[in-house]
Amino acid sequence: MNIQLIIGSIREGRRGRSIGEWAYETAAARGDMSVELIDLKEWNLPMFDLAKPPIRGEYENRLQQLWADKIKEADGYLFISPEYNHSYTSALKNAVDYLYDEWGRKPAGFIGYGPTGGIRGIEQLRLVLIELKMAALGNALHLMRVHEKIENNRFNGDEHDVANLNYVLDDLLWWSKALHEARNIQ
Repeated sequence: MNIQLIIGSIREGRRGRSIGEWAYETAAARGDMSVELIDLKEWNLPMFDLAKPPIRGEYENRLQQLWADKIKEADGYLFISPEYNHSYTSALKNAVDYLYDEWGRKPAGFIGYGPTGGIRGIEQLRLVLIELKMAALGNALHLMRVHEKIENNRFNGDEHDVANLNYVLDDLLWWSKALHEARNIQ
């Protein structure tokens, strides 16, 4: 199964990149899935203002089509996002809104971080992903006090963090396999 880890923060001084790299290394070391780290900062998607709604699937914009092709490759997603004002980032909302069918009938797991572990932001993200016909999983890794676990721009999750990440990845892998099979039946 191909799992994409999507870093949802693009701001300067963000911690999401180091958390994403840690999650990527942990997932890749398992050997039971193919993983890819996608950083929204590198995609630099402008605010969605295209005339045709993505639900129509008529992508005339080159960057939108490239984004669609990339997202379509995955069997499941692990979204990594801080909590901003009881929600997730505008960059992540924008990236999600660029597409429609490419997300559908695939599972989404979550890593949230911030003062409350990103709980409220992940709750908001789940609602949007369900509208896109995704299986938004109930399990998530909620990281608190992230600043205390970063040295030299490297996140160092403790044993509890690693165990919880693997629990989320186990669930994401199970759903990825099940939904991949179901998508192939149709």
